[in-house]
Amino acid sequence: MFENLVNQPAAKLISQDIKNNKFARTVLFYGNDATGKLSAALETARVFSCTGSKKGVWTCECPSCLRHKSLICSNLLLLGPRDCSLEISAAKDSFTRAYRDNASFLNATRYLFLRSVRKLTLRFSTILLSGDNNISKIGSVLEEINDNLELLDFPRELPPFDEAVKICEALEKLSFKLESDFLYDSVPINQIRNMEEWAHIKSEEGKKTIIIENADRMQTGVRNALLKILEEPPEDCIFILLTSNKNAIMQTILSRVR
Repeated sequence: MFENLVNQPAAKLISQDIKNNKFARTVLFYGNDATGKLSAALETARVFSCTGSKKGVWTCECPSCLRHKSLICSNLLLLGPRDCSLEISAAKDSFTRAYRDNASFLNATRYLFLRSVRKLTLRFSTILLSGDNNISKIGSVLEEINDNLELLDFPRELPPFDEAVKICEALEKLSFKLESDFLYDSVPINQIRNMEEWAHIKSEEGKKTIIIENADRMQTGVRNALLKILEEPPEDCIFILLTSNKNAIMQTILSRVR
């Protein structure tokens, strides 16, 4: 459990809370940039949905874990601004180099590249975009991204190297367009309302997880809207807020999270 969260004492605390059935339904992960907050949140979501016999181990191949590790699980919502471009470019370069050199860790870099793109596209879920004026424009870019991702995704055999490089470059370009043209600086209030409506729909596949990254950047109206659902979170939902600036989180929200 949490094998991919490296050198973070919080991993042990989170694991203990989950094993002892003491994990709060609303939590805040905070710390400096690039310390693994999003990794911890995504892993928490996977562990709570795991149906394997050894709950939460990274190598679990239950259907839920496979969907979570590929970031295509219907029980996960990801909101909040993030600079995704650096990770996407770095993951693309690692993957193409590994493919060129026929490296033993090729599939690991392939997997990381796919996830780096989906960490961006998850923020444009149709659930969150309901009522958005740009939904058709965003949908067009997302469709191109998903078509290209499918060409590299498991269990499909990789295309020839030169073709794979072109697909990676197209994905990088499309991802940059999606981020620069449509990713917000602060979560829009309509996304909080859409999220709340979705959260109250009972899940048939285990717990739902809502992750809000850079939660300190929310505007006052958005914070107040979020506060309402945090006061009485639905039974089968977990809310995970992420921040690098704990002091900027509204005190009334801090009082309601672990």
